Amino acid sequence: MGSCLCLPLAEKPAAHAQQVKIYKGFREHAYRLLFPYEDKFPNMAPDLLTILPNGVIETTKKLAAESERGLIAYTYPQFVEPGVAQRLVDKADSSWKDRPYSDTPFVEKSGGKYRLVQTWPTKFNAKFKQDFVCKETNTDPKHFELAAVEAFTACVETLFGTSATDRSRIQYCHKVTENNFPCYVGLTESLMTYLQMNQPEMMGVGIKEMTPDGFVATGEDGKKNKVEKQFRMEKKTYYVVYKKVGWETMGCCKTLEQFLKESEFLEG
Repeated sequence: MGSCLCLPLAEKPAAHAQQVKIYKGFREHAYRLLFPYEDKFPNMAPDLLTILPNGVIETTKKLAAESERGLIAYTYPQFVEPGVAQRLVDKADSSWKDRPYSDTPFVEKSGGKYRLVQTWPTKFNAKFKQDFVCKETNTDPKHFELAAVEAFTACVETLFGTSATDRSRIQYCHKVTENNFPCYVGLTESLMTYLQMNQPEMMGVGIKEMTPDGFVATGEDGKKNKVEKQFRMEKKTYYVVYKKVGWETMGCCKTLEQFLKESEFLEG
């Protein structure tokens, strides 16, 4: 991958834009842990917080019993800084309001670190089962790391009860895809400037508009329903902005570090 040079924030917008590297697409090996809670816990509706490693709360949701519903997570350990872990959650619709992350099942102190379970909702439907190969046993501990499995299991059992994984087994899921939409790599400030200056590219990657700290993604789900989602990006951080293809097809971003754990760029 080509190098992207850091720029002082005082640089002109055009200089920022020149620091963006463009690839024709990428190949992704998606390894995921899945807990299909579906309608197996009819008397429970636990609160979900999807917390990113930078401390941003991406999703808040009540996990009501419903067919084809599941929680999905990464298969490698993630951690947050102590200062992030002690931050107060300020979401009026969440039972975790005014409690530190470390009081939730999504962040746990482990030794001198705070372990993160970054989990989010998914549809465990025919499309998912078509795309992913799913197993009920871990036959690939290299990619489904034990520490991540243990953390996800503990999180699920806190949300749904200590016997939750007996009633619904955790699935070990994998798929390989090639994404042939252009993707953009650079520092936050460079990416935001580039996309703002290049509206066709911005819309082509599935972004409706830029915001002061990120963007609003737009697209549609597998039923052709329009979807929108806001993404925040940390300052002075390398990101990949790309079009996510799956049940929802829309703009998306990941830190470069996180992206490279599962994906490789396709050179043009």
